[in-house]
Amino acid sequence: MRAAAAPGSLPETAASPATPAAASELTGRHGVDQLSRIEDKAARIEEKYARAEALLQRLEASVGTATSRMHHVASHADLMAVRDQVTATAARVRRLPGLTALALTAIVTSLLTAALVLVLQRYGLGWVLPR
Repeated sequence: MRAAAAPGSLPETAASPATPAAASELTGRHGVDQLSRIEDKAARIEEKYARAEALLQRLEASVGTATSRMHHVASHADLMAVRDQVTATAARVRRLPGLTALALTAIVTSLLTAALVLVLQRYGLGWVLPR
C-alpha cells in the first residue's frame, strides 16, 4: 500500500518543480539550450556562406583568367589578320613598276610627244594642236 501523504502537503511530481525558483531555473536552462541551438545553427549557416563565398571567389578568378586568355587569343588573331594584310599589300607593291621603269616611261613619253608636235608643225597640221 501507499504511504499516506502528510495533510496539507501536495504530492511532488517529476514534471512540476517544488518551488517557483526551481521552475525559473528550468525555464532559464531551456532558454539557454534554445539559444545554444540557435547559435549553432547560425554558425553552420555562416560556415556555408563562407564556403559559398570562397567558391564564388575561385569562380571569379577562373573567369578572369579565361577572359584574359580569350583577349590574348583575340589580339593574336587580330595581329595575324594585320600581318596577312601587310603581306598582301607588300606583294601588290612589289608588283608595281620600280623607279627606273617609271623614269624610262616618262623620258620616252616626253620624247615621243616632242617628236609628234614637230611632225604636226612641219606638215602643216598645227590646227590639231591647242592654242
